[in-house]
Amino acid sequence: MHLLDWLILAGFFVYTLWDGLKHAGKHEGLDSVVLAGRSTPWWAAGLSVMATQASAITFISTTGLAYVEDMKFLQFYLGLPLAMVILSVTLVPLYYKLKVYTIYEALENRFGLRLRLMTSAIFLLSKGVTVGFAIAAPAYVLSLLFHISLTWTILLMGLTATIYTMFGGIGGVIRTDMKQMFLMIFALIFCSVWIIWRLPEEVSFVDSLQLAGTLGKLEIIDTQFDLGSKYNIWSGLIAGTFLMLSYFGADQPQVQRVLTAKSLTDARSSLLMSAVLKLPMQFFILLLGILMYVFYIYHPAPLVFHEGRSCSAAMNQSFDESMLERRFLANKCLEENGPMCEAFQKKDKEINEMRHTALVLSSVKKEKIEPDTNYIFPYFMLHELPVGILGLILAGIFAAALSSIDSVLNSLATSSVVDWLRRLQREKRSEGYYLRATRITTALWGIFATSTALAFGETDAIIEIVNQLGSLVYGPILGVFLLLWQKRATSRSVFWAFLLGVGTVMVVGGWQINCFSGEHSWHFPLGGPLEGYKNAIEYLWLNPLGVSVVFVVGWLGGSEKMEG
Repeated sequence: MHLLDWLILAGFFVYTLWDGLKHAGKHEGLDSVVLAGRSTPWWAAGLSVMATQASAITFISTTGLAYVEDMKFLQFYLGLPLAMVILSVTLVPLYYKLKVYTIYEALENRFGLRLRLMTSAIFLLSKGVTVGFAIAAPAYVLSLLFHISLTWTILLMGLTATIYTMFGGIGGVIRTDMKQMFLMIFALIFCSVWIIWRLPEEVSFVDSLQLAGTLGKLEIIDTQFDLGSKYNIWSGLIAGTFLMLSYFGADQPQVQRVLTAKSLTDARSSLLMSAVLKLPMQFFILLLGILMYVFYIYHPAPLVFHEGRSCSAAMNQSFDESMLERRFLANKCLEENGPMCEAFQKKDKEINEMRHTALVLSSVKKEKIEPDTNYIFPYFMLHELPVGILGLILAGIFAAALSSIDSVLNSLATSSVVDWLRRLQREKRSEGYYLRATRITTALWGIFATSTALAFGETDAIIEIVNQLGSLVYGPILGVFLLLWQKRATSRSVFWAFLLGVGTVMVVGGWQINCFSGEHSWHFPLGGPLEGYKNAIEYLWLNPLGVSVVFVVGWLGGSEKMEG
């Protein structure tokens, strides 16, 4: 990497720390540090919500996922616009009416302290783990850059985010999120334009889409209804709506951004901003992965994108020869169509089978293939981007990482202090005491999240791991919040309904079918199915399942008289 890139990257980190810390001394109490005095403009809150969701995981893993597969992952977000509209007229007005710091206060207001503490504990543990993945994703890039251990790069990312979140509070988080969002958009646009410009003169943008379409890479919508299919229109519209309702309405990091808005109208506007912009943004991120695939039809590519995993010279030579043949057939396909396109498809399939074999042979853990999905976009950046621009794009990736890490750390600290420390203390303490407590717990959660990233190390496609983990608890938690409006539901019935809902999701989510024999087995529902198996029910459907179990059991197990 050139000196100019290092200077740009260093300048970005220095500016981010300064921007996040410059108002640290102005915090006077809990309200300012966790809700920014409820004074954030709607557009700033909306950008922060989008930046929180558009993490480095989105850029690194989603582009890699599109490269390896296709664009069907976009169906995951089809339910988001509907979910935002529903939340704007249900849960968000309720939170503003109750003037809560955390969403779990609303649960105590209706169902008592026990349920508040249990759901808060679930949030703390699950988010403490998932933020570790948000740290690990950009750490992969740094590891490739510095050619040093992944351990050190994880420590750098985790500790940097922790420091400015400790002192900047939610105000510092939102300020940095807004600027980081624009940097992310620049990175997305430049990489797409750069790929198109670097294609051979005879290959236009339309030609690149034609080649991608010939290989089935542009497939977005799958109309087949199949609970065992990971992404289809039904899982996106039905199951995805439940997931988005839970993610944006019953998840503290997202709701906390919305609660900083000046008014209920501003809060609604911030949600609708995401409803309008998220799908187009996700489409272009996936399209970037597809364009990279076409780019490597015309440019040399490694057999395995992870530079630390080597293959034999014979395999590499055979792969390079097949790549040249594929390039020739791609040009013939554009010129003649028909049989040449079929030959192009066949050669492309052969190349992907070679990559699969190489991944199997180079995997350290032989019982499961270790994909290189998370290394494809970093490899492209390091080998294809020009001097200076590389530093800016890397800054965009790290901006995405920090915008996700800081917001979750702040919410973890908020829930720890508000739902546990302040709620369970018998003596009322000063605002300064809770301010200091929030900073200390931020540091502790930062250490925990960093340790989680170190423990998990290299994983499969990170974007899917995060969503799989969330789907284990998001559905049951949303079911609890939906019961707020049911007079029949009681604290006792909802408590046991939640436990039953989580247990049901765990059992069903781990149900796997052998692809060859059809035999059934159970495996802990995280990290994807075992080699040679597929999930009987894919993780998106676990969300409506969890909601349904909790809602039905909580309602049936209650009484006609509402608890006071």
